[in-house]
Formats: sequence, C-alpha cells, structure tokens
Amino acid sequence: MSVKKIKQALSIAFLLIPIFVWSMSSAVASDVHPKHLRFGVLPLQSPTKLASMFLPLAGYLTDQLGKPVQFVTSPNFSTFMARVEKGEYDLIYLNPMLYRRSRTYGYRAIVSVAGEPFTGILVVRKDGRIKSLANDLLPKDVRIGFPDPDAFAATVMTKQYLETLGIEADKRMQVQYFGSQDSALLALYSGLVDIIGTWRPSLRSMPKDIQDKLTIIAETPPQPQMPIAVINTMPDSERELLRSALAELHHHKDGERILRRMGFKQGFAKINDRAYMDVTE
Repeated sequence: MSVKKIKQALSIAFLLIPIFVWSMSSAVASDVHPKHLRFGVLPLQSPTKLASMFLPLAGYLTDQLGKPVQFVTSPNFSTFMARVEKGEYDLIYLNPMLYRRSRTYGYRAIVSVAGEPFTGILVVRKDGRIKSLANDLLPKDVRIGFPDPDAFAATVMTKQYLETLGIEADKRMQVQYFGSQDSALLALYSGLVDIIGTWRPSLRSMPKDIQDKLTIIAETPPQPQMPIAVINTMPDSERELLRSALAELHHHKDGERILRRMGFKQGFAKINDRAYMDVTE
C-alpha cells in the first residue's frame, strides 16, 4: 500500500473515532439513564451530518422534558425499520411512506416539518449529457442514481413522476443505489451517474462548489411532509409535552440556531396522522 493510501486510511479511521466513542457513550448512557427516550432518525444522510443536525434538537427536548433524549440512527433504511418494528425507538423522524408502515408497529405522528412542500427532485450536472426528460431525447444508456429503494421523495416519488412521462426507470435506465442522499449527490458530481433523484434539503446541504455544478430539471408533485411520531406506549402527558415543545421550537431563544442546523425553514407544525392515510408506495 502506498504512503498516500495509508494516510488516507488513517484519516478515515480518525474521522470514525468520534462516532465510535459517541456510540459507546450512548450505550453507557442507556444504563445510567434507564428512563431516557431514544430518538430514531432515518439515515437520510451520513451519521456525522445527521448528528450535527439532530443533536441540538435532542438537547433542546432533554431540557423541555426534564428527561434525557438520545439521538440514534441506523446504517441503512431496512435496519432502521427493523428497529421500528421492534419498538426500539420512543420517537422517530422518517419519511411519509415509512411512517405509514410504522403505524402498524404502534407509532403515531405528532408533528411534521413546516413551511416547505415535500417533493422529490431530479438533478443533473450542468455540463452533463442529460438536458431534458423528453423520452425520445434520452440516451439509451442513462445511468440514474438513488439513495435507497425506500427513500420516498428521492426514489419512489421521482420514479412515479418519470412514469407519468412514459419513462420506467427500472426498465429504461441503469439504476444504482448509493445508500444515502449525500452519496447519490456525490456520485452525480463525480460523473458516476447522469441523473439522480433526491430532495431539496440534501441538495442545499452540499458545499457551494458542488451545488454550482448541479441543476434541477424536474420536481414531483408534493406529498405530506416528514413527520415525527411517537410510540403508543408513551404516556399521554409526555406525548403532549413533546408535541408542544416541537411545535414551539421556532419561538425558543435557541430555536433559529437549532432549525438552521437541521435545514428546516419554519420548524414543526402539529399534525393529525390522518394526513398520511392517502400516501401510497
């Protein structure tokens, strides 16, 4: 192995140390604080980026509830949903489609992201070969990337949108999955694919030099926004305290800072889970 590759490997290892230590300390915290709440966040992005986004919110909720709230995520969507099925999380942040499934396991939505339509977008490189989604103009060997088969906005909704144009992605294109929104965007930027499905918050989170090379060429119709749901064994008083704390976050003195870290413009709004009954896969 070359010296350069060894240095790269060591750099990656050192970057992973904080995640490992954080995971170990979280496990210890579980023993020390048996009455903590586990806040499961769907692995939309890398663990380090999700931690940066959601740890401040977990800290705010800890203060509001007077009980430790522990941010946790999973290596992939399927593992996350397996843990949801087992009731391992007390509250969860996930997409509308997976929320429909989570209702079967005893979860109910209390708030949703406010202020921005929930849509999928199709993104290409500005200097790439895809200029239009006109079926007769698309090359025969188009490579399309998605984060995960269960990424609702990025994968399911964009595929459905393409079908309305007469384009069946799984038959017409070379489909690749990259595990997260960030990975799909970086694959497009690097030229590994010609087009990707994603959503606006992830595109906005990319460094400016990457954003400047990419452009949105289509956007899907909207669906209900991303919810936060709680398990039905949570006491009513605690559930309502959580609902109010989340809905009032944008009025809190640290609310703007917390929301900015998450990329949400207007915080959360109280919601009844009936809004998700028409969500289809």
